[in-house]
Amino acid sequence: MSAVSGIGSTTTTTDTTSTAGTGLQGNKDEFLKLFMAQLQHQDPLNPTSGADMVSQLAQFGAVEQAQQANQQLSEISASQQSAASAQLANLVGRDCEVAVGDVSLTATGTPPPISLTSDQPMAGAVVVVTDADGKEIRRFTVPAGTSATVQWDGTDANGQRVAAGDYHIDVQPGTSAGTITAQWSGVVDAVELTSDGPRLRMGGILVTPADVRTIGTNQTAGVFPQGDSQ
Repeated sequence: MSAVSGIGSTTTTTDTTSTAGTGLQGNKDEFLKLFMAQLQHQDPLNPTSGADMVSQLAQFGAVEQAQQANQQLSEISASQQSAASAQLANLVGRDCEVAVGDVSLTATGTPPPISLTSDQPMAGAVVVVTDADGKEIRRFTVPAGTSATVQWDGTDANGQRVAAGDYHIDVQPGTSAGTITAQWSGVVDAVELTSDGPRLRMGGILVTPADVRTIGTNQTAGVFPQGDSQ
C-alpha cells in the first residue's frame, strides 16, 4: 500500500495558506475530508506523528475561525451600508449642489442646470459631455464672466434624446486664468439603492453621495404635518 503524504507537509501547508489568502476557497468540510483520507491511507509502518496531527488540527481550526470572521465582517458591512442608506433619506427634498463629473442619466427627466463659477472671468471655456466610451455627445460654450449656467437636457448635438446610462461632464477652461468650479444645482428627489451603491436622484440624473458639496434647506418642509420631523 502506498503512503499518502501528510497534510501538514511543507507543500500542502503552503497551498492551504495560499487558498486562505485568496478568499478561503477550501472550506472546513473539505479540510476534514482530506484529514480523514490521510488517516485511512497512511502507511501503517510509518504513521503520521502526533505532532503532525496536532499541527493539522490547528490548521483546521484556523480555517474555521477565518470563515467565521469573514461572515461576521460581511454582516457588519451590510448593516453599516443599510444604516448609511437610511441616513441619506434626510437629503430627500433638500436643495443640493453636487460636483460635476461622472453621472448616470435616467430614462426620463431633465438633468438640473450646471452652475459654473470662477475667481476670474472665464474666457473660451466649454462644457463637454461624453458617453461611457469617451465619445463626445454634446458641447456647450460657457458665457464670459465669473459665473454662468449651462443646461444639458439629455440630448445629443442633433437634439435626440440619448440612452440612459453613464456619462461624463468635463469643463475645459479655454484661455480662462482662474479656477472654474462646476456643480449640479437641484433638489434631491429620492435615494436609489443600485448595484453600485446608493445614488441620489436629482431630476433626470443619479449622482454619488460623495460628490455632494452643499446641502441647502428642505424644499418640501411645508408639506409635513405639524409635529413631524423634517
